[in-house]
Amino acid sequence: VRLTARGRAANVAPMAGETLREAQFEGTVGGYLRWVVSGFMAITAVGIPFIPFWLLFSLWYVPAYLQRLSARLTPDALEVTKGVFFRSEATIPLNRITDVRLYDGPLMRAHKLRGMKVETAGQSSETSSEGKLIGVVGVMEFRNAVLQQRQQAVAGEQPKPAAAPPSPQAADDATKLLSEIRAFWREWSSNGRAHSGSLPVTSRTRRVR
Repeated sequence: VRLTARGRAANVAPMAGETLREAQFEGTVGGYLRWVVSGFMAITAVGIPFIPFWLLFSLWYVPAYLQRLSARLTPDALEVTKGVFFRSEATIPLNRITDVRLYDGPLMRAHKLRGMKVETAGQSSETSSEGKLIGVVGVMEFRNAVLQQRQQAVAGEQPKPAAAPPSPQAADDATKLLSEIRAFWREWSSNGRAHSGSLPVTSRTRRVR
């Protein structure tokens, strides 16, 4: 069984931008969440009496959580929406993503789930929590799509390298060449005027018969 947030989270504000890929989530995520919360209550000891109430409450809470859980990849960002009582919509710019890690544990492997964590530059505790997704269907393909789109986004922002300025040696050679051309032109011009002034003036008379 696979669950998706597409078309079911009508009460979540739509996000702008072209959707390149939208995550779907395994149906076993619900059972995993029930075990995690129940285990935490059992460890605290104080929460043991509340485990039956939690299991009853989870019959409504877990489907509502999965309904509002979504993650979609756009050309510029990864957008994640989650939460039931306290909803959050996080936009993670692709150019700030440094890595996308996959992880799992014994309980996750028992439910055939893997987690995905998006790491960003200057990451805070809030963005770290928003960048965690558990139970994405085809998580390896989704991770590769995020990293590939990140490379395209970063490459599109890199400015084209400017033309290298001429080296001092090349500029000096060009100056010398221009000086030689001007000197040659002056010498040629002066020699031409001198030769034209020294030519004998001859006159021809036409014999009239």
